[in-house]
Amino acid sequence: MTLPSGLKSTLYSLIDDLLQNPNSMRKMANDLKPLSRDNTEVAFGIFIGYVTGGFAEIFFDSQKRSMTQLEAGEVKEIILKRATEMKKAIAYAKSQGN
Repeated sequence: MTLPSGLKSTLYSLIDDLLQNPNSMRKMANDLKPLSRDNTEVAFGIFIGYVTGGFAEIFFDSQKRSMTQLEAGEVKEIILKRATEMKKAIAYAKSQGN
């Protein structure tokens, strides 16, 4: 079973929305700075966490079930395809001093 097109679109929208404001993830990463060396990587991890957790909740609410392995794999593929964009947004926010 693959992701319904409406949910796939929702996943893309979720990523797009988060790409608009990477500063919130950078700020959270900075708060964790005493615990980590590279706050850009921490911010990227937070970004991925928001996307996966947020989408899992959306999926469960709409489908009333957890994702199958195939569906979760499709989500992973989409996230990996967009990972470079996410990292660039975080790096751009860092370069702007945010």
